[in-house]
Amino acid sequence: MAFDIREEDEQHEEFDEYEDAKQPNRPKFYRRRKFWICCIPTTIIGIIIAVVLALYVIMPKIAQGLMNKATINFTQIDITNPTATSMDIAMVGDMDKTGPFHADISFPGTVTVSWNNKVLGTTVIPGTSTASGGHGALNLQSSFQISDATAFSEFSAYMLNAETFVWHLSGKLNVKALGHTVKDLDLDKDITVNAFHGLSGIKIEKFALPGDDPTGKGILVNIDTTVNNPSAIQMYMGALTLAISYKDTLMGYVTSSNLTMVRGPQTLSMKGYLVPQSTPEGLAITSEMMSRYIGNVITDTIATGFEVKPDGVNSIEWLSTAVKQLKLTVPLQSPAPLQLIKSLNLGALGLTFTPPTAYQPATTSTGVIANYSLPDGFGFNIAFTQVANSFTITRGGVAVASLNSSYNPSTSNMASGTLTFNLLQTPLVVDQASQTAFQEFNRDLTVGADLPFNVVGQASVYANTSIGTVNLVNIPFNASTALSGLQSLANPAPSIAALQVVSGTTTELTMAITVVIVNPSSISLSAGDIVLSLVYKGVALGTVTMPNLAIVPGANTIQASSSINPAASPEGMELLTLYTSGAGATVSIVGTPTSTAVESLNLAFGALNIQTQMPGLPTKLLAGASLVVLDTTLVDGLAQTVVTVNNPFTPPMTILSIDSKITFNGVALGSVVSTFGTPPVIPGVGAGTITAPLLMNTNPHDLVTLIRAQAVSNGLNTAAFDGLLALQAGGNPSPDLFVGFNVADFVTKAMAGLVVDITMTTTVKVGDYQVTMPYTQTGVPTGTDQTILKLIPVVGTPIAQILVNGSALAFDAITLINPTETSFSTDIVGAITKTGPLDAEIVFPNPLTVSYNGKALGSMAMPTVKAIANQGAALDLKNVPFTISDGAAFADFTSFALNNEKFDWTISTTGIVVNAMGASLPGVSMTKTVTLDGFNKLPGLQLLNYVINSIDAEGLHMVISATLNNPSTIGMTIPVSQFNTQFHGVVLGPAFAYNMALIPHSSSSFALNATITADGTSKKPYLEGIFHNALTGVATPLEAKGVAAPGVSWLDTAIKSLLLNTALPPLQEPPISSVAINSMEMDFACDTCVWAPTAISSITADTKLPFANGAPIEQLAQNIQILDNKGRVVGTLKTDYSDAVPSGSKVSTITKAAPLVIADGSHDIYTEFISDLNQATKYEVGLRGSADSVLNLGALGKINVNGIPIDVKATLDGLQGLNNIKFLSLINFFSGDQVLEVSSSVNIYNPSQLTLNIGDLHLVAGEEGFTENERFGVAFVKGLRLVPGDNVLVNVVTAPSTDPKTAKFAADINTRAVTLNMWADDKSTSNPALNAGLASLRQSVLLPLFLITDGPKAYANEWSLKVLNSTVNDGLVEVSTVLGNPYFVDMTVVGDAKISESIFASDPSFLGISTGTDFEFTQLMFLPDFSFTVKAGQSLPITFKMQLRTNSLSASLIVARMNALINLGASGSFSKAYVNWTPKATLATMSGFLYPDFVTASVYPDTGFMTLKVGSDFPMIKDWFYKQFNITTTPAVLPLPPSPTETVLPSPTSTSLPPSPPIVVPSPTPSPSPSPSTSSSPVVSPSPVVSPSPTVSPPPEAAPAA
Repeated sequence: MAFDIREEDEQHEEFDEYEDAKQPNRPKFYRRRKFWICCIPTTIIGIIIAVVLALYVIMPKIAQGLMNKATINFTQIDITNPTATSMDIAMVGDMDKTGPFHADISFPGTVTVSWNNKVLGTTVIPGTSTASGGHGALNLQSSFQISDATAFSEFSAYMLNAETFVWHLSGKLNVKALGHTVKDLDLDKDITVNAFHGLSGIKIEKFALPGDDPTGKGILVNIDTTVNNPSAIQMYMGALTLAISYKDTLMGYVTSSNLTMVRGPQTLSMKGYLVPQSTPEGLAITSEMMSRYIGNVITDTIATGFEVKPDGVNSIEWLSTAVKQLKLTVPLQSPAPLQLIKSLNLGALGLTFTPPTAYQPATTSTGVIANYSLPDGFGFNIAFTQVANSFTITRGGVAVASLNSSYNPSTSNMASGTLTFNLLQTPLVVDQASQTAFQEFNRDLTVGADLPFNVVGQASVYANTSIGTVNLVNIPFNASTALSGLQSLANPAPSIAALQVVSGTTTELTMAITVVIVNPSSISLSAGDIVLSLVYKGVALGTVTMPNLAIVPGANTIQASSSINPAASPEGMELLTLYTSGAGATVSIVGTPTSTAVESLNLAFGALNIQTQMPGLPTKLLAGASLVVLDTTLVDGLAQTVVTVNNPFTPPMTILSIDSKITFNGVALGSVVSTFGTPPVIPGVGAGTITAPLLMNTNPHDLVTLIRAQAVSNGLNTAAFDGLLALQAGGNPSPDLFVGFNVADFVTKAMAGLVVDITMTTTVKVGDYQVTMPYTQTGVPTGTDQTILKLIPVVGTPIAQILVNGSALAFDAITLINPTETSFSTDIVGAITKTGPLDAEIVFPNPLTVSYNGKALGSMAMPTVKAIANQGAALDLKNVPFTISDGAAFADFTSFALNNEKFDWTISTTGIVVNAMGASLPGVSMTKTVTLDGFNKLPGLQLLNYVINSIDAEGLHMVISATLNNPSTIGMTIPVSQFNTQFHGVVLGPAFAYNMALIPHSSSSFALNATITADGTSKKPYLEGIFHNALTGVATPLEAKGVAAPGVSWLDTAIKSLLLNTALPPLQEPPISSVAINSMEMDFACDTCVWAPTAISSITADTKLPFANGAPIEQLAQNIQILDNKGRVVGTLKTDYSDAVPSGSKVSTITKAAPLVIADGSHDIYTEFISDLNQATKYEVGLRGSADSVLNLGALGKINVNGIPIDVKATLDGLQGLNNIKFLSLINFFSGDQVLEVSSSVNIYNPSQLTLNIGDLHLVAGEEGFTENERFGVAFVKGLRLVPGDNVLVNVVTAPSTDPKTAKFAADINTRAVTLNMWADDKSTSNPALNAGLASLRQSVLLPLFLITDGPKAYANEWSLKVLNSTVNDGLVEVSTVLGNPYFVDMTVVGDAKISESIFASDPSFLGISTGTDFEFTQLMFLPDFSFTVKAGQSLPITFKMQLRTNSLSASLIVARMNALINLGASGSFSKAYVNWTPKATLATMSGFLYPDFVTASVYPDTGFMTLKVGSDFPMIKDWFYKQFNITTTPAVLPLPPSPTETVLPSPTSTSLPPSPPIVVPSPTPSPSPSPSTSSSPVVSPSPVVSPSPTVSPPPEAAPAA
């Protein structure tokens, strides 16, 4: 800045020097004495005056002039600590043209700074600046106070964008020069300052998008910009935020924190975020900006001031306003062209060629992978979802082909930097100039291993980012890549998987070839039809055609065809012979220039030359032969052979002739020579047979040699075969030699796998192609059948007899089934052992004869038995029939067997056939003796359990489960067997067993259907003994005497001989498995109940008694100990017999009342038991002792079964602390000088099934807790008898009024809901034992605010009135309504308290009508004997009488009121009726009387009224009143002023009636009643208690006893 102070020296002539003037020539005046006398004083005075003038007149003007001409230039202005009204400012500069003198300049006052004629603010410039020689330096620091924020905002915006600005400074300054200070000079200067000039020339040095904003705002952005500030001003801005936009679309926000805008260039580091774009336009512009950046194209973005916060938190209006005017053009450009795509892998490339598209093949690729990297500093999440490409393939700088793809779906992986997509079908376009290059490209790709090339082009993508889906276009790339070549499709060499002759003409054979070509590359190629040459040993034999060739990477199975004429050349016949013999050969598949019709592939396929191995026939022409030995073979040598011929070709093969020789190991076995008159035809790809005679070599030596050689060849041991030959010759080989040997099996196995060699010449036709060819096949399988055994001499019968004679027969079990008089079936288990060294099948054509004691008992058929060498045969025969030949002998045998341990049988038969060693050996006989176990009187009968099914007139019927151990070899099933059961020699009754199975050497289970008969004899002692034993764990001995087995005489005889001993077992389970206590009632209130409370229980016992339909228990008694949940004895309970009700296995009874006697040592256990039961949800008790019972056995009588043991646990529902208590309704609230009493109905929910008679209950009452500190009174319930479920009763809380806790309680219920706590102490009941048990009782009940609940109303809000014909005489009208019960306990009204009680006598209850005019109708009174009862929770429709009264009104007033009232009643109802009613009542569970407030204003406080319905009879109401005054004519109607002797009754809602307070505590005694002589109608009093329908407090003597 510069002050332009102009020189004004010419204006101050005081400082000019005077020149000497020419004077007359006379003495100098100063030489004269007179001069000095005059001059000295004058000079002194002049000097003084001059000095004074210089100091006080001239010097200020000089200083002002100098200041006016001076210039000030500020080179630095630093602004810091900006606020809404001030800032700190430091200015450094210089002053010019300040004059020749040394001067000190200071600014004593405030300096005002203005801009554009607007005062911006003031500053105080402290200190002194010095000027000397016309120059001076300024270094000022001060605070600037903003005067006009609006002007300063305007200036600040101008300063940021303008090139310069002019400040105008005004104020005062002091100048000290020449030792004198000139004060209060005027400062009035314009100062030109360089402004920020819009901070032009911004350059972005760094642009980074490091990640996504973690709060979801968008993409984080970091920008480093170079900014040049041309201004002298340096300003602290704090946090400066700029809004970045492009093409008028907001891109995001960046913030430079703790920013000081310094002079000159500086680098700003700004951080922020790009915002998400929600519109297509926004996304398009964002995409354009990003695409230009990637493409290294300059993009002019706009940075606009958004906000500035010097302290980083709060903005300053003037500074924010200025910043928001800042608009910067910021060129965005990448530092260098970006190559995001580093490499490209074309994946699985597919090329589809057709002749028309030879130079535009359809191209696809899967798994294209582009490796990319984002620019440095770019780390935000980006997912590429679509990609499009436009690129050119080049080799050596020569364009080969171009491809332009549309958008394809893609995926990307930021971690690996890969972009993967599939290239959908797109043409690969080859320009005409590139066709040769393209053919060479295809050739090199076909024959080479790898083909490198370049792809140059551009890519466009759609990418998902946190700011939206952006479309980045024209991303340049230039990548080298390569494709793996097809390597001539010869690495590895192709393999022919199948070769089949499919047709034959007269000139050639056509083969279908399945060739597997392995494509080692990742390229798929479709080339249309390809025709190649088939070459063998350099001779082209035919062609190979691959139609519509399409290969993919890896193995390709291609169906080709080949046509050849093998008979045309030796090489052809050689190849055919090798093929049919299965040897195969190496052939070549060679390409030609005309192999394909696709021009662009001519070079590629013309270069193919592939060697491969042509396989031979996989199957032999001769599948096998079979040999059948005829019955005549040993006579004429002719056997029969059937040869199976395979035709591997598709066309049928006709066999015209065959000439063959058959040998085995060089030994001729035979020959077949045949020319077929009807040539056999073998179907294509099938098999057929040729049947021909075989001239067989039947020499025995050769046959034995063949068999033995085959045996050796097959690895068989020939020792047994050799031994068998010796045995047949009468030798005696060792038995061990034949272990496991079977001659038939040996021969069969020896001949198995017989292979022969066949050499032949055959003429065949394949389709229509005929050829004669030699054929040799070795190892032709030849099968033999069982006819081969006809060659074995029959020498085995004598050997078989020897083996049978040496065998042994034994029976382990013989079971007789379905016995009859003459027969039965048998199941036989046994064995034939010691059958010799050979396996044998023993056939019994004749029955076996069974004899006992030399007598034949009968015969039985014997099925075929198979014996194992040196083991014999296990016999497990089923349903073998047995025929009894001698019944008497069989009866004797059976009785002997039942009662003895052992017996012998003799078994014999003839005509046995032994099939051994594969041969049938007939004519063998057998006789054997066997010893068997007898029944030995069946000692093992065991009774397991029993079930009594029914009891009827015949007796007690039971089913006994039994087992029987049979020691005998013989078993049987007896259809019916009868026994008599005996107990100590006394027959109890019959027992029947049906189909009783006696299992040999085993136990069997069966049921005995037994009856204890009611035959007139007394069986009670036996029955009681049996039941007592059963219940107490003692077995009862019984006998079973055989009686009969009807139907089979020999079996009946045997059963009668039996006497079995056994025992009836006791019960296996406790007779009582569980007991459920359904309910229990205990009396704690009786005089003797302290340590012996009376108990009555309803119990159900689950029994395990042996009664199918429930035990017939009629009565039960018990003597048990009650145990607590720790197993300790609480007490003993002994009950008399009570009736019992059985139901299935359960028996229920209600015990008779009996004391639970607490032993002296169990008192503490008893009180703990009560305490635990009080607190528990579930409580388990033990029941230990016994029960006595009376059983009704019908015709057998009743028996006593005593001492039934009981030891079970039962679960009781606990009382859960009885803490589920709900306040229902306030009954009475009384507050006197001495006592506070609150009576209410509450519901105590008893969650158990216990009924507890507790009696009077006193609980301690407290408000906050359960300690003595919170105690303020007593809660009393009279005669408490808790039943399961809900118990609605009256709870009376009394407390001394003088206790502060009582006062707090009374105050709290008027301000909030209060929790009343109650707990037991040692005086809670009259039972000290119960008190000890209830010591843990804690109860809480929530009292509502004002003690008001939304309960039932005392009566309906609609009443009706009927004037009767008799009303004119007796004044009684009929009123109807519905009464309710607001107290939840039964309520009985016994009269009207206002009439029956002297304290209410002056205030009788009445029904009133508010007419809405100037009078109330109050002449309808309740009768003193009005009474009723309303049950809890019920309502009572009622019609009753009310009495009219005159209230001492005058006749004229009565007439006027009656007329007005009748007119009002013409509408049929009065909407403002009310009752002033206080009845006298009693409540269940509460002593004394109650006087409830049933005033309508209390019952219906919202309206204060009810509706009174009247009918057409209502006008008759006046008749009674007229009669009272002897009015026969209507007198003149007078106005209705208040009667001088009448108190006007206010409306229930009149403002004269104070509103009912929530709780009004009345005086202990009512106010004196007004005399009837002074008031003809009662005054309605305010309700003394809370709605709905609490009670008027009774006099102290009527209050319930505490």
